[in-house]
Amino acid sequence: MDIEVWRDIPGYEGEYQVSSEGRVKSLKRKVMSRNWYTSQPFLRTVPERILKPGRYCKAGHQSVVLRRGSNGIPVHQLVMKAFVGEPPEGTEVLHINGNPQDNRLSNLRYGTRTDNILDVYRQGKSWRKLSIEDVYDIRFRLICGFTGKEIADKYKVSPTTISRIKVGRLYSWLK
Repeated sequence: MDIEVWRDIPGYEGEYQVSSEGRVKSLKRKVMSRNWYTSQPFLRTVPERILKPGRYCKAGHQSVVLRRGSNGIPVHQLVMKAFVGEPPEGTEVLHINGNPQDNRLSNLRYGTRTDNILDVYRQGKSWRKLSIEDVYDIRFRLICGFTGKEIADKYKVSPTTISRIKVGRLYSWLK
């Protein structure tokens, strides 16, 4: 069993920490608040607590809101920034096991967008609606004379997607 290590989140030092196990907590601190009735400012104590992540996108990534009125930040990005540092130019955070809800440091690494897409295919999943086999089949059907609309209906995608595959604007990296 790994020991859980906590680190301050860059930009939120003294307010929030993230752990090597992918958990985020709000630290005990004093914050300025206003009374609803008299608008008088006062200091209140925010207790330390583990934040419950929400869903970030359809892909299943988890996010947390760190300040009221701000957008959610993906937990995997917070873990990497706190433990590894800012991502190198042109890279993003990849989940080694392909599970977007597994935000443990040992399951994360930086890589390119292409690395991310290829990892998904290596795990037997499809990046989008179409798998590699689907794209090869679509290209074969186009050669055989099927219309874009017929192929689009079969794969439940738009005719524009089929056209983009045909002219090489989508899946051009598949040869």
